[in-house]
Formats: sequence, C-alpha cells, structure tokens
Amino acid sequence: LGIQIRSLMARMVDKEDVSILAVGLGNHMVTPDALGPKVVEHLQMTRHLEQQYGEGFCRKRKLPVLSGIVPGVMAQTGMETAEILKGVIRQTRPDVVVAVDALAARSIRRLGTTIQLTDTGIHPGSGVGNHRNSLTKESLGVPVLAIGVPTVVGTAAIVYDTVDTMIQTLNRHVSTRGMGNMMESMTAEEQYALICELLEPEFGSLYVTPPDIDERIGRLSSTVSEGIHEALYQ
Repeated sequence: LGIQIRSLMARMVDKEDVSILAVGLGNHMVTPDALGPKVVEHLQMTRHLEQQYGEGFCRKRKLPVLSGIVPGVMAQTGMETAEILKGVIRQTRPDVVVAVDALAARSIRRLGTTIQLTDTGIHPGSGVGNHRNSLTKESLGVPVLAIGVPTVVGTAAIVYDTVDTMIQTLNRHVSTRGMGNMMESMTAEEQYALICELLEPEFGSLYVTPPDIDERIGRLSSTVSEGIHEALYQ
C-alpha cells in the first residue's frame, strides 16, 4: 500500500519536499463511517515542528511535512466538508491532500477486503445517496489522493450478488439452464439498476455492515495509516 501511495503521489506532485494534508472524512460516532477519523488519529503529524523549530526542520531530518484534520459531517458542523477544507488549504498551503473515507460496496465480496486508491479526488457520501460537494483538484486547488475502503453494502448489491449466484446455479443444470437466460442477457449495470428500481420503492435505501465492524475498522485504520507512513517516512 505504501509503495502504491508513494507512486501515485509522485505522479501528482513533481517535487521532493511535499507538504501533505491528511483528511479523515466521515462521522467518528458512527462505526462504519469512522475509518477516516481513525486513520488521522493514528498518523504522526509533523507540521507543527516546522512552526516550533523553524522552516526546514523536517527537511533536514528527512521527515514529511504532515498535517491532518477531521472535518466531521454536515449534520455536526453545518458546513460542507469542501468549505472547511478550502479555508484550511488557504492557510496551510499543502502540496497534496490525502483524503480517507469509508465507501459503500457494490459487491459483498469487497466489503472490508479491498483498499481503493485514486488520484482524481472523491465525492463524499455519494455511495449512500448523500451527495456533497466534490473534493478534487478543480474544487480545492490542490491534487487530491483518495483512499477508500468499503464498509457497508446496500441491499440492492446483496440481491444482485444473490441473483448472480442463482443464475450460475441454474445454468449449471441442464433442466434449469434456460431459466436464467433473461437475466444473464442483461449487462451487470442493467441488472443492478433493475434491482434498485424494484427494491427502493418498497424498502428504501438500506445499507448493511458486518457484525464485527468495530474490529474491522480498527484493523483497516491501522493498515491504511501505516501505508501512509510507509509512503511518507522513507
């Protein structure tokens, strides 16, 4: 993970002494959404050393200039995350933002098992239909490296995985092979859209998280924070 983060960051920022702002997105009071805040909690910040001992302190000791913030969610602050970050960025002037967030999985198999990296930013809340202002280079003025881990899965995704398994089972037997043809002829996106269309009017947008989510968030936050440390503390 550290090597991949370092590689992405090198492509995004063409300089050696990089100043990084780590952003822990999410609500620390809701366990499945607490990944970002917990990752920032584990990080070893260094920007204050520059303020205390003078500019160049970190560079001389081969330390990254790392600062962090947990902006909370709109229900707690009354402000968009993007609004808060624009003010922080204007004052601290980081070279790159590293945003960590919990995601909604499109497959049960990815729940808590994959770490997604992107250099195109992130759209907080979009996975659960809670759209907020995007955090991208265009909106914030600095490159945004996003790290996400799926911690919840929607009922539509569960049904989709179930239907997919059912189709495979039907097609394995000669007597039932034709029964799955209609669903199989549809693309994955069409199948998912159909399931959402059928489920949401009846049940709304429901999301499920594993029963051991506390333990998973603890392990995942340590893994992601150590990956960031590995990328920055060379």
